[in-house]
Amino acid sequence: MAFQKCKDIIEKIRGNLAFKIFKGIYGFVNFLLRCVLLILIIYSAVFSIVASVAIYKAFIYGYNLYDGVESLKDTQPEMSKYMQALVDSNPATEIKHTYVPLDSISPYLQKAVIASEDAGFYFHPGFDVNAIAEALNANKMSGKTKFGGSTITQQLAKNLFLSGERSWERKFKELAYALLMEHELGKDRILELYLNYAQWGKDIFGCQEACLAYYKKSCSKLSVDQAINLAAMLASPGKHHPNMRESQFMAKRRAVIYQNMFPKKDSLLVDSLRQLMAPPAESVVTPVETATPVSGAEASVPENPE
Repeated sequence: MAFQKCKDIIEKIRGNLAFKIFKGIYGFVNFLLRCVLLILIIYSAVFSIVASVAIYKAFIYGYNLYDGVESLKDTQPEMSKYMQALVDSNPATEIKHTYVPLDSISPYLQKAVIASEDAGFYFHPGFDVNAIAEALNANKMSGKTKFGGSTITQQLAKNLFLSGERSWERKFKELAYALLMEHELGKDRILELYLNYAQWGKDIFGCQEACLAYYKKSCSKLSVDQAINLAAMLASPGKHHPNMRESQFMAKRRAVIYQNMFPKKDSLLVDSLRQLMAPPAESVVTPVETATPVSGAEASVPENPE
């Protein structure tokens, strides 16, 4: 009997101990699950708030981009971002800028600028993958960043809306603006804006002021060679003059423009313009200020060369 009682007591203790262990484990698991559930609820709430704020900021960001582009459909800013930065850096600067519509700009200048800056302008959606790849390859070959591969649309976006800083955010904005402009404005309007806000001298902006400054005539009356000379200087408007015949830089730029404007099959046209690329004779040195563009080529080129 005594043995049986001891056995019952031991079994009872074991049962109570197992129950207590099970109860403790259950309580711990229950507490752990509640903590995990609470953390998930808090995380979901925080994530929802952050996501909502992010979506709101993205909407405002995108709306500001869109609003800036939308305003260009019928109006044009008095000054571009680049022009304003130039004035801010030197308040004494007097910007020379006159806006003219596209139909008042010489077709020769339109074609020459496209041939100079973005030969595929009418065929890409705002950015040119091939041009970017070629620029990257050229930079790799030269060992430094000399070429950007930017299209006319991207250049316009940078000049109108963005600062000169180099960052991924600026490149993203530039691409976003370019895509929006292509969608909302169309090619002709983009070209019109570019020609009116491009820099053609330290304080000269727009083709009209450039033509008045360098050729004393309206941009609607440019000859072929004058248009090509103006387009050639766009890559470095602060250092070069359209009538710099001795400049190797300008000669190379003109050569590229000729090649893009006049295909090789039009050999007679190329030959008629070849004299524009030739450096001045050694016996005759013409000062830059008084040099006049060769006009003989104008008569041999059709009105709207392709």
